[in-house]
Amino acid sequence: MHIFMTNDDGFESPGLIEMAKKLARLGRVTVIAPNRGRSSCSSSLSLQTYLRMWHKESYGENISVLSCNGTTADCCKLALEHWLRNDMPDLVVSGINNGFNNGTDCLYSGTVAGALEGAVFGIPSIALSADTIKDKDFLEKASSFAFDVIRKYFVDMKYKGTLSLNMPKDKEDLTWENLKVTKLGVQRYQDAIREMKDPSGHLGFWLSGKILPDAAPDTDVFWIHRGYPTLTALTWNMTDRDNLDAVKSVAQQMAGE
Repeated sequence: MHIFMTNDDGFESPGLIEMAKKLARLGRVTVIAPNRGRSSCSSSLSLQTYLRMWHKESYGENISVLSCNGTTADCCKLALEHWLRNDMPDLVVSGINNGFNNGTDCLYSGTVAGALEGAVFGIPSIALSADTIKDKDFLEKASSFAFDVIRKYFVDMKYKGTLSLNMPKDKEDLTWENLKVTKLGVQRYQDAIREMKDPSGHLGFWLSGKILPDAAPDTDVFWIHRGYPTLTALTWNMTDRDNLDAVKSVAQQMAGE
């Protein structure tokens, strides 16, 4: 089995390193990840930037590591369109990310974007996100659980789609019994924009905000903030199928006038 890995925290991220070591049990692992943190880069491409790649020291046996000065999507394009075109992976794994990527935050996530690049190429893929990757004991627990999920879905069941797994640190154990397979929710923030001035008195803004746990029941946002790991099936296709017929009927009506 050949596994391609990327992330948006950079090739030196503990989450990426620990996950790569575990996935090397399943086969060869090729890592192409940004040379620095690229959080919230979504699927952006560096169309006006000269992209470079560097070979880096391996994390362990069966793992090759490269870094790129671009975004997560850049890394995926370079890998799947060029670098691995004659050695295509069987699975794309993005993460483990430092922080959740649940609900509407998936729109901005470079981690999720990495997994969706796999979907574009018809390759099974998964985005992995955890409450934190800075706690070594929790990272070991999270990476072990993620490994079990990957092995069950992509090795045993031969799942062909794209998944997103979020793993909280507190309240509940990371177990199959506690796993909530659910849909995306709306992740809202309190005071998302902070207005401030620099030492020269120039007006500026800082994007941050406090994460709000309130969300519609039976969504990933609802469950993740209550301590349960969540798993969601994703697709790149943003078509609003519920309203497509209504939109089409208006266009047909106008065309007939």
